[in-house]
Amino acid sequence: MIAYLRGTCQAIDGDALVVDVRGVGYLVAVSEPDRLAHAVGADVELLIQTEVREDAIALYGFATAGARDLFRALMSVSGVGPKAALALLSALEPAQLAAAIAGGQVATLVRAKGIGKKTAETIVVKLRDRLPILAAVATKPAATNSVNASLASDIESALINLGYRPQLAATAVQNALAAQPNALFEPALRAALAQLRRPA
Repeated sequence: MIAYLRGTCQAIDGDALVVDVRGVGYLVAVSEPDRLAHAVGADVELLIQTEVREDAIALYGFATAGARDLFRALMSVSGVGPKAALALLSALEPAQLAAAIAGGQVATLVRAKGIGKKTAETIVVKLRDRLPILAAVATKPAATNSVNASLASDIESALINLGYRPQLAATAVQNALAAQPNALFEPALRAALAQLRRPA
């Protein structure tokens, strides 16, 4: 799974960026604010959500961990696909979106392209009780300013998916990144796993 990309914006293709990473071009769909923030030839640094479908593997990119995690939360709502989730993140900043959901502001949500009243109401019903989670992810620092924080979050999620307890995963990741502050995802994940496999 691709969790992070750093490279050069080779092209802007509609609502997506083509990110050149050492000669390989990745097509990454982004929200409108993230698209407008990049120019051809400029450096790109994005957190990635990988979605595997029967006919394709799609990449969605985010400048902040908060936007990425809100995207994930929105995708957990029945009837909300990646296009609708990106439309909401295009219409509202992550903190504004989290506040609108928590406050049941259906009229604010329907301002997003393709979001009808019924869909907005469903989002509110399904996610408003997750306000503490939404508020936390909406205020996570930008990847460009805190790559390690975003990387740590991705590695912790991977370890939890492998069956490790959250507290143990967090401690292992902290130790691994402290020892290798410039490590990329896979080396850092291996280091964290090594921490967890050491005898107590």
